[in-house]
Formats: sequence, structure tokens, C-alpha cells
Amino acid sequence: MKAAIDRFLTYLKHERGSAENTLLAYSTDVRQFEQVLSANTGSPAKPEELKPTMVANYARWLESQGYRPSTVSRKMAASRAFLIYLEHQEGVVSSSTYAVLRPPPAPRTLPQTLSREEIHRLVEVPAQTGTPRGLRDAAILGLLYVGGLRASEAVESNLQDVDLEAGKFLRRGVDPVALSLGMALDPMQVYLRIGRPYLIKDEKEQALFLNLRGKRLSRQGLWLVVKRWAAAEGLGLDISPHTLRHSLIRHLLDDGTSKRDIQHMLGLSSPNAIRVTGQ
Repeated sequence: MKAAIDRFLTYLKHERGSAENTLLAYSTDVRQFEQVLSANTGSPAKPEELKPTMVANYARWLESQGYRPSTVSRKMAASRAFLIYLEHQEGVVSSSTYAVLRPPPAPRTLPQTLSREEIHRLVEVPAQTGTPRGLRDAAILGLLYVGGLRASEAVESNLQDVDLEAGKFLRRGVDPVALSLGMALDPMQVYLRIGRPYLIKDEKEQALFLNLRGKRLSRQGLWLVVKRWAAAEGLGLDISPHTLRHSLIRHLLDDGTSKRDIQHMLGLSSPNAIRVTGQ
């Protein structure tokens, strides 16, 4: 079995082009699979001797170890991929051997939200740096929250989408909506007056948010903005643009806003798509 595992990993690397991290994860999980099978039978497991009952015993062992459902699912998926390789590439097992690997359903978790006070801290800290990037980041974080924007909507926004005099932001799409900038108005004003002029390299560039090279900020760059300041404020590593969006939904519901109004504001397909945690 150990030699078959080595061949499987070589196959993944050279035939499937799997990344090193993927190979390491598969190696760890599949070698554990082999060790458990060998321990259960009292002798080194052999691919040609694998039976559904042996694999089913491994599945029960996994579920008895106290692993999280996501971990059990990952380990089962790795073992299943190995057995499929043995079937298709080496012809030593049948599909019935791995059919018993049925990952547990992933628990449906509700999205994390931040309090209003945490949102204000998240916006204020980069603004206090006074640097062009800090002013930009404050405007980004404020707009993500007050507009409930997806990351793609934020990075695709342009200068003409902002009306500082009216205090509005135009969320474009199939059903455009003019949103109040609210708490994002001040950081947006400062960014456009002081921060963006330092970042701009081409006066024809219409992107609202620019990177340090004067080009449109990427979606990845925007995620890093959120991660950076959330970490700086000790809010955790799981904070993302989605967190700010769901926080707005939570706060609107707390204020008595109907799900229908929130649906229209955020461009959701249905009010049933609104799921948030309590506070």
C-alpha cells in the first residue's frame, strides 16, 4: 500500500499538476488511511486485498476521533481519490470499495458579524494614519459596510459612482440603487481630496479605489485591506468583505428594516437569502 501511495502522489504531481500544499495534505491523509487499515488487520494493508468492510471500518474510526465534520470530509475525500486512482490507473479495486466513504454533511453556519462599535474602530484606525493608503483603506472599509457591497462591486466602482454633495453612492447592476454614504461620507471625502491624488498616476484613470501603482485595486488587494485592519484591531483572521456586508444586514434588521427593503438595497435575489447571527 505504501508503494501505491507513492505512485498516487507522483500521479497527482505530474499528471494532475497538483500544488505542493495539495500533495502534502493528500500525503498526510492517505498515509493515515493506510496506517488505520493496517492496524485494523494486524498486517500491512495491500491494495488488491481492500474490501468495502475495511474502508467502512476506517470511516467509522474517523467519525469516532472527534474531528470536525470538515476534517472528516477532507480525509474521506483524500482516501476516496486514492481508491479511485487504484481503480482507474492500477485496476486493483472496484467502485464498491470506496462507495462506503460518505462524508458527513457540512454544518450550515451563520455568517459572522461585527458590532457597530467594532465597525467604527475598523474605519477610524486606518484614517488616523494620515497616509494615502490609510485614507483609501478607511474609505474602502466604510463603503463596504454602508453599501453592503460585495468585493467585486467595490473594486469595480468608479469616480462617477460617488456624489459627495448628495452624500450618495450608486450601486450599479441590473437594478441600480443610490445608497446613502452615511458614516463613509467623511472618509470618502478625505480620500478623494487628499489620498487619491497621491495615488493617481494617470489622470484618465476612473477607478474609485487605486493601488499603490495608480491602477484599479484588485479584488485580492481589497480582501487584504480588510484582513490587514481587522488583524490590527484584533478582530480575528476570519473577517472579510462578507463580514461587513452581513454586519450591515444584522444592524438593519435590528433597526426594524424589512427583509424586502434589504433585498432591494443589496440586490439580493430573494429575502430568504438573508441569514445572520444574533448579537
